[in-house]
Amino acid sequence: MRIFVCAGMFDFKEQDFCEQARKLGEILANNNHIYVQGGSLNGLMGETLREFSKLSKNVEFVIPAKYAEYDVPKLTQFLGDNIEIKIVDNEMARLNSIITCEKIIVLPGGTGTLEELLYCNETKRQKEHSAEIVLVNYKGFYDSILQQFENNFKLGLAKNAICFDVVNSVEELKL
Repeated sequence: MRIFVCAGMFDFKEQDFCEQARKLGEILANNNHIYVQGGSLNGLMGETLREFSKLSKNVEFVIPAKYAEYDVPKLTQFLGDNIEIKIVDNEMARLNSIITCEKIIVLPGGTGTLEELLYCNETKRQKEHSAEIVLVNYKGFYDSILQQFENNFKLGLAKNAICFDVVNSVEELKL
């Protein structure tokens, strides 16, 4: 199964978040999944990739052209030349590539990760794809986002707007 992992690309200060990302990499590799990500060796994205690559080389990258010059040399140095790198025109093209995966897992991250979650959720709500979306709300990281959805429901601004499952740790994922 092709699984896109949305995650932060900046370093997390709490090591237990990094451990969750590493554990996800191990789980994906041990279950022979294709790990798809945005092309970073940094942050939780990098933690997942490093652990995954110890056990499998079955990884794909989707990188906007703007970042390719910076990211591609680092990735090929780390993994070698035999990797699949898809360079797309822009961020919208990258988002459209994400929803071609069968599953989308969202780890903690910043605004880019939130963009991915909201885009994937909305396009699924609009029935533009059928990928399963799972939000990993480790240590309540996304509690405020989930509360915002609840506020929208209470105020009548949204109905049936959550098209993703929520788990509290990567160990709860069904892979």
